[in-house]
Amino acid sequence: MKTAKVNIALGAIVAISAFTALSAPPAGVAGEIIVGVTGYGDSVEQRNEMMTNGLCNLYVQWGKSDRILPDNLGRWYEWAKENRIRVMTIYGHQSGKETKRLREVWGDLYLGNNIGEYAGFLYQDEKSFFKSWPKCKDLKEAHEWLVGSMLASPKKGQMKRPADEREPYVFSTSGSPLACYELDGGIDYICNEMYAVGCGNLAYATAEARGAAKRRGINWWSAWLAHEWQTCWPRVPYSVPQKFDSLEVGLKQMWVMGTSMMVLESGSQGTQAHPYTPADPEMQNFASPKETYNDPTPRKYRAEMKEFYQWTKANKRADGMPEVHAALALGNYDGYVGMTWDTFSIFGQHHLAVSNKNWRVGAPEFTWEAMMELFYPRPVDAMKPYANGWLGGSPYGQVDIVNIDDALKAEQLASYKVVAFGGWNTMTENIAATLREYVANGGQVVLSVPQLSSRVDREFSEYKPSDLVQAVPGVKITNVFLSEDILMIGKNAPEFLKKAYPAYVSAKLRVADVQLDSSVEVVATMGKKPYLVKANYGKGAFWLSLAWDYPAARREREEFPSFRPLRLEFWKTLVAGIVDAAQEFRIEGADKDYICWSVYKEKFYFLNMDCVSSRKFTFMGKEYILEPKGILELKR
Repeated sequence: MKTAKVNIALGAIVAISAFTALSAPPAGVAGEIIVGVTGYGDSVEQRNEMMTNGLCNLYVQWGKSDRILPDNLGRWYEWAKENRIRVMTIYGHQSGKETKRLREVWGDLYLGNNIGEYAGFLYQDEKSFFKSWPKCKDLKEAHEWLVGSMLASPKKGQMKRPADEREPYVFSTSGSPLACYELDGGIDYICNEMYAVGCGNLAYATAEARGAAKRRGINWWSAWLAHEWQTCWPRVPYSVPQKFDSLEVGLKQMWVMGTSMMVLESGSQGTQAHPYTPADPEMQNFASPKETYNDPTPRKYRAEMKEFYQWTKANKRADGMPEVHAALALGNYDGYVGMTWDTFSIFGQHHLAVSNKNWRVGAPEFTWEAMMELFYPRPVDAMKPYANGWLGGSPYGQVDIVNIDDALKAEQLASYKVVAFGGWNTMTENIAATLREYVANGGQVVLSVPQLSSRVDREFSEYKPSDLVQAVPGVKITNVFLSEDILMIGKNAPEFLKKAYPAYVSAKLRVADVQLDSSVEVVATMGKKPYLVKANYGKGAFWLSLAWDYPAARREREEFPSFRPLRLEFWKTLVAGIVDAAQEFRIEGADKDYICWSVYKEKFYFLNMDCVSSRKFTFMGKEYILEPKGILELKR
């Protein structure tokens, strides 16, 4: 997908946007599943197939919006109105008068404009990143520009128009799963570019969009399926079943996880990624001839979208949202984009990365990556023999991703029994107070020492005790020391920790020295000094790992090479165990990484994400076997 062309004047950093967030789905779509295809040029054949063959219920026009005015649509316009077919544009760039006309002729069936890959610079390298992005001095300034100026610009432009000339809704599509920042900037609804870049992990990207929407009270999000383009790498040929199986099961996963609108970007009208996609299973050539509307690949894409659309009509999804009891926290000023390529710079600050490698992806992002693959794993053989970079299960049940910042209110976390930090966090006194209120009301927070740091300069290794916000009641961090000793799990530790560490483990790593109140439990020690503490507070508790470095830090000569990387494995065990204990229901079995499942008020859904092999799991004492791509619905 091409990057949007945008022009934003450089200047002083502005305050975070204060647009009033929407609190409901677009008008007229509540409870409905919207399935769409994209049209390029006139796309008459594709629109006619919607009318004659039940292809889908949304048509997205790429580019010129005049193509969806009645004079250019013939009888399709009246049919679409009668059947409540929605329309919208992407990269429409329509003027106020053009928007007014679209609203007049379509009413609430016109959903507005998708500004496209506006925030794509967040994951681009230095040669291609957004050219008018300013050279900021730190994370705070970069974040404020991103949200308050860059992402706020489209909505600000709309607000300058008379009310009847504004787009009804502004959507945005990005391969960086940071919907939280886009919504804060004024984007009405996120439409993540699924299968692409950081949104390649479909479960992770959906969990982030869901958490962002829920925190803002919207409870509605959508997905832009860049399947044809993005499955060209790792290379999946057009001619193999796995190509379209991965689309089918991806659509159903988004449905299971609560997504309400899904749009196919390309492939249904003709191929676009053919110069990079093999034509044959043996992949003798990494390119294919271009295919047009009636050729095999576009026909298969339309067949998949039609089948899914008709399936959603025959299988009404349970009312409400999936029940989610746990969340991973996207920390304050966290710039993780779902991938850890070494060409990335945090918030696009390439100029800082030239002299400070910490502005490249590092320990905080590697920690996030480990959390992502723990809770949203992608088994490599789910599309065998072709590499799987997109499909995976939810072995610990549904887990949201919710961003943490100074505007957060404790009630926005109240639906979660546990919140565990994923990667970077710049702690503030405001955030600390909010977390204490959440814990006092019964929540649990899991975090590590570097996530208490107040630094905004990306220093995540050589920070000092004075940089820390003492956020955990009863725990005062006073110093750091190098421990060269053994990890011992206390008798008061949860059973999952005792099971994971039945024998002592030797390691050499930096640990925080602490002063503890009598109310704080020492759960694990390193050389007889606290390594994991549980600070009970009100009705809940903080779990604090005292490792000085981020769990996935790769410090040379820090650990004996003959021993496992203790920090990361211990952290994964800790977070997984506490999240698992918070879940009301769970699945078991060796295949659970392949099963995406959700709990609704009245139903359970289980989906086998493996396109090739049957997979089994145990739920509530009974074993189930799902065929490839199989889905199971159980009454609750």
